[in-house]
Amino acid sequence: GKIGLIYIDPPFASGLDFSVTAPFGDLEDQAFKEQSLIEEKVYRDTWGRGRHSYLSMMTPVLGVIRELLTPNGTLYLHCDWHVGHYLKVVLDELFGDENFRNEIVWHYPHMSNVRKDFARKHDTIFRYSKGDTWTFNLDDVREPYDQQTLKRYETAVVFPGGYEAKANPLGKAPEDVWRIPPIRNVSSENQNFPTQKPEALVERIIKASSNPGDLVADFFVGSGTTIAVAETLGRRWIGCDIGRFAIHTTRKRLLAIEGCKPFELLNLGK
Repeated sequence: GKIGLIYIDPPFASGLDFSVTAPFGDLEDQAFKEQSLIEEKVYRDTWGRGRHSYLSMMTPVLGVIRELLTPNGTLYLHCDWHVGHYLKVVLDELFGDENFRNEIVWHYPHMSNVRKDFARKHDTIFRYSKGDTWTFNLDDVREPYDQQTLKRYETAVVFPGGYEAKANPLGKAPEDVWRIPPIRNVSSENQNFPTQKPEALVERIIKASSNPGDLVADFFVGSGTTIAVAETLGRRWIGCDIGRFAIHTTRKRLLAIEGCKPFELLNLGK
């Protein structure tokens, strides 16, 4: 009951293992890292029996996550077409469908060479509150109006029934389709991590559903985007991951943030 916001981007039952080819040094060298014994066990337990074992892993995890949230806390679960519809059923059962707040579509337009299908260019983020109150800072995540809307609302518009509307000087409320570009290879935030998400995506989530000083957690921390953004926005954070490369990448990323001392905070010793 102490964490205000939890964002997780768990594996999507894609069968991906924990071995990785990682860059190191300044000469663009690479090294192949085999799975550790504990990573191999997690791999077998998570995907050994396909979707059934994946959901058997995720269901108790989501149950624990609900207990960790504050009474007004929020969960954002990032998934895609592989298992999103199955996880939605689990979330409705654990959180109650009355606490379902949004199905957010992250649309990332990009070139595609598909010929026999529509190009798959979106992920889904399910947003749930723990109870009937929740943190939501609308003014912190407003977006600019388009020029057509600004022109229409230069003066107040009166609707039937006497309702009067005008453009908010802070911008419009975001809709549930977020058009945020994916990370490009040349981007300064690129960590060469295969499942890395853009900081702009996570920043919107953290700004909307937490306040400075709140505790934010990510239990599939991957490249460390969640806690790196939380650090820069003045939130406290917890991040963990079973993958060694994920932890290495995250620590290195945190060290690049001025004033952040992840080695000291985690008491790693080396």
